[in-house]
Amino acid sequence: MNFLYIANERPCLILHGGAGPMDPSSEGMMKASKALRKAAQDSLKSGARDMALVVRSLEHLEDNPQFNAGYGSALQADGKPRLTAAVMDGRKQSFSGVISITDVRHPSRLAWALQDNSTRVLTGPGHELLARRLNQPVENLITQKRFEAWKKKLHDEFFVSDTVGALVCENGRLYAGTSTGGRGFEDPGRVSDSATVAGNYASRFAAISATGIGEEIVDDALAARLETRVRDGLGLEGAARKCYDEALAAKRSYGWIAVDVAGNISIAYVSDAMSYLAITFDGEVLASS
Repeated sequence: MNFLYIANERPCLILHGGAGPMDPSSEGMMKASKALRKAAQDSLKSGARDMALVVRSLEHLEDNPQFNAGYGSALQADGKPRLTAAVMDGRKQSFSGVISITDVRHPSRLAWALQDNSTRVLTGPGHELLARRLNQPVENLITQKRFEAWKKKLHDEFFVSDTVGALVCENGRLYAGTSTGGRGFEDPGRVSDSATVAGNYASRFAAISATGIGEEIVDDALAARLETRVRDGLGLEGAARKCYDEALAAKRSYGWIAVDVAGNISIAYVSDAMSYLAITFDGEVLASS
């Protein structure tokens, strides 16, 4: 089923591995699900909590070239990776992000570092200066597999996942983070929805991370729309169902993970497939693709 609602009251971590062009086969989904579970377990064992847990989870996924974030991200039409990431603290309702990162594998860490800045969304040269201040190593993010696919323009044959996202609900506090390498073969400089409030949003009411075709996510103002419906009293299940029905009617191709302040969870997608995991802080898996 492509629409899940999970009643929950415990602190939880929710991850997705993408709903874009991916391998929907059982083998591909199994690999993505196993990688999400390992990322969640390692992040929880580290003792990280709050926004640190969101960023730690994203970093694990950015390290894994199976996903389209960080190392091994998709290449734009000129053969360069341009990564985007954003985080949002629901208590402060503070959004921060970086756009068009080409040589730092953890854009999520840069996005987090901007949370208390007066300038909270950066592209170059600002994010390059920030990376130096944070001692983030500059490295080549292109894998041989991505490079060969770029040369042949056969990306659909090997993509197994798209954008990655992480949400945390802990003691009435909500945090959201999303990281992506983009669509692949797009016009150089194209910017993903992930560094907008359409793709990543958190407040005192709900937190959402979206994945899929970014232009459609922006067109529907997806994350902010879902949060507004929760804020206005519809409740997470009703708000998610309304967004899901609208997406189906418009023949969209995207998905999301969402959690409200009580800990209730929405997982939905109108694409071919989406990998996801919802897990409590004590390790109980609430839902898995």
